[in-house]
Amino acid sequence: MARIDSRNRLREFQTRLAERLAHAKSAPVTASRLGFQINQERYLIDLSEAGEIVSAQDIVPVPHTHDWYRGLINVRGSLISAIDLSRFGGGAPTHVERESRIVLLSPTLDFNAGIIVTRMLGLHGTASWTQDTSAPANQHWQGALWRDEQNLPWRELSLAALTVNDQFLRISPL
Repeated sequence: MARIDSRNRLREFQTRLAERLAHAKSAPVTASRLGFQINQERYLIDLSEAGEIVSAQDIVPVPHTHDWYRGLINVRGSLISAIDLSRFGGGAPTHVERESRIVLLSPTLDFNAGIIVTRMLGLHGTASWTQDTSAPANQHWQGALWRDEQNLPWRELSLAALTVNDQFLRISPL
C-alpha cells in the first residue's frame, strides 16, 4: 500500500513538473536587470554588463583627475577605477554610505572600472512596467525611462556605451 502511494505521489510530482516546464517554455522571456540607486535616482543595467559588486569604503583618491573620478580600489590585486556617475553626468556627488557599493563593469566590457551606487535595489523585470517617452535621455549612455507599478521612475544605463565615451576615457582635466 505504501509503495502504491509513493508511486502515485511520484507520478503527480512528475506531472506537475512537466506542466511547469511546458509553461516556462511558452511564457515570454523577461530580461532581468540589476537595479540600484545613485543619490535619489533609480537605475537599471543589463545583467550582462554588470560584474562583481564590492564595498565602496576603501577608495583611494588619485590627484589631478576629474571630480567624478573618485579614485582606485583594490579587488583581489586588480586596480579598479571608482567612478561617480552622478558627477560625470553633471549631478551632485554620490553619497557614500555604509550600504553603498561599487558595481564593477563586466569583464566582457574589458574596462577595469566600477560605478559607485548609494544602494543596491535588486533584480527587476520591466514586463509589467510602462515606458515613459516624455523624458528623453540626457546622455547617449542613458536609455529608456521606465515607471514601475508604484509609478516610480527608473532610467536604463548602458555601461558598454559609457566605456566608449570620449569624456569618460579622459580622467585628467589637463
